[in-house]
Amino acid sequence: MVLFILFGGVTMDKQLIEFDNAVEALGDSMLINMPEQRIKDVQQFREYFSQQTDPKLRKLGIRLIDECTSFAYMFRMGVDYGKVFDKSLEIRHLREEVTRRGLSVTSSTQLKG
Repeated sequence: MVLFILFGGVTMDKQLIEFDNAVEALGDSMLINMPEQRIKDVQQFREYFSQQTDPKLRKLGIRLIDECTSFAYMFRMGVDYGKVFDKSLEIRHLREEVTRRGLSVTSSTQLKG
């Protein structure tokens, strides 16, 4: 079942929203040393993105998952804060791109259907 949520006049796939929430929760978990479950919550969407028919969304989603995983382990290992901060900026940019692309793909699919 696919559920669509109204987002600024455009609808967005429920799984894409759940993925975005998981990415946000991972970043928020810095205060509690990023529990392993937060990393798994993001990684569980790999199959969702690997099945996307839009190649750009597929590539962006998988890259964002990889960057989030890298970020979490960098943080947990105590890598230099500057490098962790740079990674967080990259994740923010990718997150925006995934959302923008997801909205675009969902909109064009709805117009065809």
